[in-house]
Amino acid sequence: MNILAIPGKMPATEVWLKQIIDNLDWNDQAAVTLHKFSAWDNNQEFDIKTEIEHLPNGHYDTLITKSIGTLIALRAQPNITWDRLIFIGVALSLYDDDDRKRLSALTQTTTPTLVIQETSDPFGSFNELNTLLGNSDNVTCIEVAGEHHQYKDTHQIAQIIKNWKQ
Repeated sequence: MNILAIPGKMPATEVWLKQIIDNLDWNDQAAVTLHKFSAWDNNQEFDIKTEIEHLPNGHYDTLITKSIGTLIALRAQPNITWDRLIFIGVALSLYDDDDRKRLSALTQTTTPTLVIQETSDPFGSFNELNTLLGNSDNVTCIEVAGEHHQYKDTHQIAQIIKNWKQ
């Protein structure tokens, strides 16, 4: 299994995402690429276009991403592709009209997609995401309590993913 994990904008989300991945019990043969944004290494201003250019290209069995990483993943297509997609804390307020179209287009594919969103996430509430993605056969939207875009309970997030992927 080949997994690409794209964290959120803040460096702390790298550790956060690793905690989730470590709790998923993916088999030992899983090759996990935990992406590091170039802005972190160079102490530069975070630039989405630059970060997309530094993403690894290729096909992944699973893509798991948080916050602005969801936007980066959608914009990086077709340079990266996946069989299963996991979005945590979609930063919907950063999405322009084209990005929202890319997001809603996920409902028109057969790709299994999981979206985990806080009830009152300041970047986009669960209801906003659920309305945008609607009811589709391949997209599952799961609501978790919260209002700070932090998704602190990594065990809960991992359990949601485990339940979904079965």
